[in-house]
Formats: sequence, C-alpha cells, structure tokens
Amino acid sequence: MLDVIRQSGPWGIILSALILLNLGLVGWSLVPLLNSDGKVGVAPRNRINAVLFWGAIGAVVGLLGQATGIYLALRVISLAPEISFPIVVEGFAISFLPTITGFLLLLGSALAWMGLRTLHGRKLGLEAPA
Repeated sequence: MLDVIRQSGPWGIILSALILLNLGLVGWSLVPLLNSDGKVGVAPRNRINAVLFWGAIGAVVGLLGQATGIYLALRVISLAPEISFPIVVEGFAISFLPTITGFLLLLGSALAWMGLRTLHGRKLGLEAPA
C-alpha cells in the first residue's frame, strides 16, 4: 500500500487522506444510527451525504493525478534522445494508480453511502413496504 502511495506522488497522499476522512465519516455516521434510543437528527444525514461527496472528490483527484503523471511523463519523454518502449509503458501503467485508487474510493463511498442511507431510513421509520 505504501508503494502505491509513493508511486502516485503527491496525489497519493491526498487520496490517502480522503480515504481516512471517509472512514472517519462512516464511523461517525454509524454511531447515532446504531444507538438504541431511536432518535436520529439531521446531522447524521449530512455526514452520510458527505461520504458520497468526498468519494466523488477522490475520483476527481485520481483523474487529476493521472493527467499530471502523463503530462510530466510526456515532457520527460520529449526531452530524451532515446527511450525504450518498456519504460514508456511502465510510466503509463504507473500513471493509472491514482485513477484506480480514486475510483475505488468512489465505489467504496457509494456502497457505504447506500448502506448508511438505508440504516438512516429504517431509524426514521421510512422502510419500504415488503
């Protein structure tokens, strides 16, 4: 995991922070939903929606990371008098790491958001009829 962060450059650090932020938001949202008193306010719903928002920001950051990586790679390639094809391919493969991480963050966030919204709806008595 640390190797992926290192190879993703500064975008890997930002994506790691977003993953930790989302995990914290999911935990913070679960506490009132798992509380047995049955009272749920507006704040958990806002935190639940923030999970999806920061997941989408993670996908955008991943795409920016890939675009930056490809741009920098092309600048270096254009200055090199001679470069081997496997090195170019490896550079492009590494440039996909932030994008994959960002989309995985979005996927995880969307699944967590859906689960949390379902729990929140049940707490409010908004269950769908069977």
